[in-house]
Amino acid sequence: MDVKEFLKKTNEELKEMEKAVATAYWNLATTGKKEFGEEVEKSEIKLRLYLSVKERFEFVKKAKEEEGLDEVEKRELTLLYNNMLPNQLPKERIEAVVKKEVEMESIFANFRAKIDGKEVSNNEIDEILKSSKDVELRKKAWIAGKEIGKEIAPRLIEVVKLRNENAKILGYDNYYDMMMDLQELSTEQIHNMFHDFKDQTDDLFVEIKNEIDGILAKRFSIKKSELMPWHYADLWFQEVPEIDDFDFDGLLKDKDLVKLTINTYDSIGLDIRDIIDRSDLFERKGKNQHAFTITIDKDKKDVRVLANVRPNVRWAETMLHEFGHASYDKYIDRSLPAILQEPAHIFTTEAVAMFFGRRARDAEWYKKIVGVDEKTYEEILPRLKKILRTQLAITARWVMAFVFFEKELYRSPDGDLNNLWYDTVHELQYINVPNERREYPDWAAKIHFGTAPVYYHNYLLGEMMASQMRDYIHENISEDILNKNVGTFFIDKIFKPGALYRWDHLLEKATGETLNPVHMANQLKEK
Repeated sequence: MDVKEFLKKTNEELKEMEKAVATAYWNLATTGKKEFGEEVEKSEIKLRLYLSVKERFEFVKKAKEEEGLDEVEKRELTLLYNNMLPNQLPKERIEAVVKKEVEMESIFANFRAKIDGKEVSNNEIDEILKSSKDVELRKKAWIAGKEIGKEIAPRLIEVVKLRNENAKILGYDNYYDMMMDLQELSTEQIHNMFHDFKDQTDDLFVEIKNEIDGILAKRFSIKKSELMPWHYADLWFQEVPEIDDFDFDGLLKDKDLVKLTINTYDSIGLDIRDIIDRSDLFERKGKNQHAFTITIDKDKKDVRVLANVRPNVRWAETMLHEFGHASYDKYIDRSLPAILQEPAHIFTTEAVAMFFGRRARDAEWYKKIVGVDEKTYEEILPRLKKILRTQLAITARWVMAFVFFEKELYRSPDGDLNNLWYDTVHELQYINVPNERREYPDWAAKIHFGTAPVYYHNYLLGEMMASQMRDYIHENISEDILNKNVGTFFIDKIFKPGALYRWDHLLEKATGETLNPVHMANQLKEK
């Protein structure tokens, strides 16, 4: 079989297997039913076993070194190799990891925390941490939000060890380094970039954090030194607390967030109505409480979003974010081979999602899309600039805390992880640590450690790229983001190429330079 014939056959087979995995996962996420968990496990194992076939892998390994391949074929073989390498394992090892991953996914889907014996949803915990002035209730809500960690931690550590064992079989020191390499990234380079970014923005973050702590200390009538994690606005200090007394949620409480999302994307020439029609956007029992975007069928452009919408700023941002992912997936050039019908990189799709998610903290969006009057616009303009800047600073610190911990998790899974987690949180986010919580694996309550391993660094890389695209658009296209020329830029320069180019080549073609953290650092300095 020659390379062209092999690639054609492989594309078709992978497309069908990926469709089966996606369909099963969608059904599990929207219902939480055990039978769909079993279907996810079955279809995921089938896909991984297909990718594990040694003869197929050896063909790819040899073919990618052949001369005379065109640009598309070279890229297909490179990505196929990167997907196949971590699956070059015995069947029982692949099955063992998949079973444990699906088990954790099912636990997260069905777990409901309790406060004083009463079940509460993640949304209810979020509401308490965002708005309640009852410190005792806040503490109970925060602890409830971490309770799943006790159930997940032993399972997760077992999976981490299995992943590491598999990585060593494949020639890597650990799973973390392997997956970074196969994402066409370098652990050393990315971590050095993040450490440099931390150093460059440290004084700024101290200034921002001190201001936040001063406001919260006054609100709760305590000293800054007495602030604990439950005094902030969410479980992980990844969101801006209520540092502004303006009721931004009030601007959205009577609004239809689905319609606002459609209108936002309409304003730049991206039609998402077909995606909306296939999506599942409102909360109910048994449904995954998070939000994500998934492509079910590439041929039919069957892209969907799962959300649990409530009429507030957090969910406005989430909807705009997820439909950024969805637009990317929808507008990829379908004449490309299925293997290349993916974003150029995980972080390039995160960058697009973050770029659009930021509209929920943009006064122009409230004026043009939400329809606030001129007086309100003038009032919220400086406030939102400050909130966005604060949010970006908080996001950067939270992501770095997660990423630095995750690397050590794979280096030393038998280490003192509970203390390592809180030491990292204290060092990166400057949060006081409740000593009693060092006895608990609170870190394991974050779903991404188990179900999206070696992924989180892409959020900060995405924020950096989003700022880079913002500067490019302002300088070369339009000061007004809600402009159809902006949509044309995204379709032509970011979406259509799919995974045809490496992430750095895509960025150079789209913005004239590879990823440059200076754009985000400069944005953090804007006042």
